[in-house]
Amino acid sequence: MKALLLSVVGGLIFGASVPPCRWSVMAYLGLALLLIANSEQIRWEQRALCAILWGLAASVFPIAFSIRIAKIQGATYPVDFGTCLVTLAPFFLLSLVVGIVASISGKLWQTGFWRGFVWILGVSALGVIAERLTFFLPIPVQLAITQTPMRLTVLSLVSFFGVWFASWFVWFFAALIAEVLMSKRVDLAVLGSGIVLAIAILAPVLSPKFEKAVKVALVQPCFDDPLRMAKTVKNAEIIVLPELALGQETDLMRKALSETAAKTGALIVAGLAETDPPYNAAVLVSPEGKELLRHRKIHLFGAERWRFRKGNEVKAHGEIGIAICFDTVFPDVVRELARQGAKIIAIPNTDPPSIGYLLHHLHAAFLPIRAIENDVAILKADLTGLSQVIEPDGRVVAEAPLDKPVVLEEKLRVVRSTTTTPFTRFGDWFVYFCAIMAAVLLILGFAGRVKRDESRPVSKERAAVCDSQDVRQVDAEGDDEPVGNGGAQGS
Repeated sequence: MKALLLSVVGGLIFGASVPPCRWSVMAYLGLALLLIANSEQIRWEQRALCAILWGLAASVFPIAFSIRIAKIQGATYPVDFGTCLVTLAPFFLLSLVVGIVASISGKLWQTGFWRGFVWILGVSALGVIAERLTFFLPIPVQLAITQTPMRLTVLSLVSFFGVWFASWFVWFFAALIAEVLMSKRVDLAVLGSGIVLAIAILAPVLSPKFEKAVKVALVQPCFDDPLRMAKTVKNAEIIVLPELALGQETDLMRKALSETAAKTGALIVAGLAETDPPYNAAVLVSPEGKELLRHRKIHLFGAERWRFRKGNEVKAHGEIGIAICFDTVFPDVVRELARQGAKIIAIPNTDPPSIGYLLHHLHAAFLPIRAIENDVAILKADLTGLSQVIEPDGRVVAEAPLDKPVVLEEKLRVVRSTTTTPFTRFGDWFVYFCAIMAAVLLILGFAGRVKRDESRPVSKERAAVCDSQDVRQVDAEGDDEPVGNGGAQGS
């Protein structure tokens, strides 16, 4: 009962850090309570129940806040079984991933295999590895999105370590809190405070240097005519339209897009559907109506896998790159575009319906991380809400309301330097570092257990049993000795 109660309370506290909630520090305490619950002597099925309850409890505040924001903005959304399932799906996957790590680490702490600082490092390493493995699931799970408000501290280092550092940070401090509470030792808190101080000192050093401002426009049609709305834009250099905004690609549609580009004098990025073969695609068109770039969506979401083929090429045109919606949940597409020199990433986007537009908020939390990782600006045009203009330092400079047709015009500062961030150059190296760390800690744990078993004193009862066995063995050896030899020795 104690473990279940800790899990529910921990889930509620953790949910206060999940977008659209913005209390990032609650993620550490909420996860710490689940780690403590799993350190109790409970069965594996009870650990699974703790994880499920924790995940469901974590959904309460995000859904409630999403509904409140939608109500304030007068936004409507469907409420049916399918929408509820889509809304809760990320939290079920969250409970699966976090539950597995918490169960394993809790068992290791309970048996004394890992303790103290070794346990803290082990938990944080296992957490990062587990999150990387979720790339094989329908929706990746990354605790890093709870740290989006901490743009000037925790997220400042993702340009070097990638999104994985922000996730590691959550796991590390949750394990630190749990270890202090379970072992009643406070010296580890000094170490944690030192890490926070180091991050705060490094933050200004790692911030990008802006060199130029570009006027941009995002069209959020909300089922209005996107090209008609785009024609109202004046003096913008880049205009972005949502995913599949133009429908199926036809000669008539291409002509209308070219006319809009000519009228506005801007580069236009727009989503469309290729038919033969079927691809979810987006094109970059020049003011002269020439197609400069075409991107086919690589990471398909949900039922898209049955409707479209998967794209397999990432290519930038000068300083502009295109990623479509779910592509940005994974680091690889934006990172490859940045490697090729892209400084502005245009994202035609259409998030699926969810209760209170919760998935809009969850997806939006990934984009500042993508921007900081690669020193790129982000232009996301969504069909129904939360279209965003994000600068390379992760600052959201403009955001459209939910469920309203809007043309969002803004000046965007960009980085023109030809240098790239360490993460852009080296990718997910921190994940491999965590895998090596976990392996080393496991080896040390096995070695420590063997050493403890060898040095453990033998109890009196066990010693008596061993002595009696030795006596019986000697008697048996004496009985087997030949009689003749005994007589010879006696004479």
